[in-house]
Amino acid sequence: MTTAGCDLVSQVRVGRQAICDADRNVVAFALLFRVDDLGADVHLSEGAASEAIAATFGTFDMHRISNGRPIHANFTRPFLTGALSVPVASDEVVVRVASAITVDDELLSGLQRLRDSGYRIAVDAYRGDSRRAPLLPLANVVAFDVTDLVPETLRELTAAAVEAGAAPLATGIDSAEMFEQCRQVGIELFSGPYVQRPEVIEGRSLAPSQLICVRLMAELADPEVPMSRLEELVTSDPGLSMRLLRTASSASSGAHGSITSLRQALMRIGSRRLRSWVVMTLLEGGVSASPSDALWTVLARAHACQRLAADGEPAFTVGLMSGAAEIMGADPVGLADSSGVSGEIRDALAGGIGEPGRVLAAVLAHEHDDPVALAATGLAPFDVSRAYLEALNQSLSIVHSLLES
Repeated sequence: MTTAGCDLVSQVRVGRQAICDADRNVVAFALLFRVDDLGADVHLSEGAASEAIAATFGTFDMHRISNGRPIHANFTRPFLTGALSVPVASDEVVVRVASAITVDDELLSGLQRLRDSGYRIAVDAYRGDSRRAPLLPLANVVAFDVTDLVPETLRELTAAAVEAGAAPLATGIDSAEMFEQCRQVGIELFSGPYVQRPEVIEGRSLAPSQLICVRLMAELADPEVPMSRLEELVTSDPGLSMRLLRTASSASSGAHGSITSLRQALMRIGSRRLRSWVVMTLLEGGVSASPSDALWTVLARAHACQRLAADGEPAFTVGLMSGAAEIMGADPVGLADSSGVSGEIRDALAGGIGEPGRVLAAVLAHEHDDPVALAATGLAPFDVSRAYLEALNQSLSIVHSLLES
């Protein structure tokens, strides 16, 4: 199997700006969804912002970005009104409302529902204007750019935030004098180049298939669609599978690291969040138009592992992650760590441990035509060869049936 020189793999960059308290301890991070080479934020249209949100949360493990601290992130209007589900758990993110978002009853109702669901709300770039004043009672944080504020305006904005019961956040701080001035008027949170310069984080993402995403959307329109049908579609697309494994690992913070199969991931995510993810993936624009030979080979590896194991679901996940890592040119163990799968899956990928590790080693030996390595697994070469041929035929049949329907 060739590694990624193909258009199935994309490079994703995201900026991270520290938010500190008055003692300059980092208490949160703000995401900059599209950054230049110096880490500076780049203004995005709503469509581009939706693409960037999808690419960021589809690529990165939240802990890699946050180091266990809350993430402040701007979301586009569909997420704020509830048309799309916020793709991150409420204890991991602070939902920022950008200044360009129109404030109306629909938005206020959506923000109230988010607060009722446990999400924290931050009003971004507040300037004291009456148009955005209705946001203050819903805010946990009120941020304002202090770059060009006179001291009197700074005091007024800080007082307005405190009166609303929100923590005032000063952004754009570029000197020790400005930091001290903000601290003296009662500001609690601080951000800007003086506090800490933005960092750029990069990652690689395996593009989901546009075809599979469209088919999933059609199936999800039926509230009675069986989970087995959703599982069938998701498992036919390694790119989408990897995103959903990562999403499921953070959907319940107390269960992080316990995912062993895609069925378990789908059950944890639920149909509403799955629908949101599929829409985001289509918005992203990085989807591949059709399946490729490389993806067929990933599916063949996963299905062969499944056929050879007594417990097929963990073995399928191991085969899938091994193949996805190969296409992406990534370390399988690192991919497992960032996806939040169980220790059983990680150990299988790291050292061939357990039944999933043994069948993966056998399938890899078959792919590489290595009879010595295959014999070391204890599996019969004929059984491995037959399982692989049947799995390859199954994978090709899945893709062809989707293309023809």
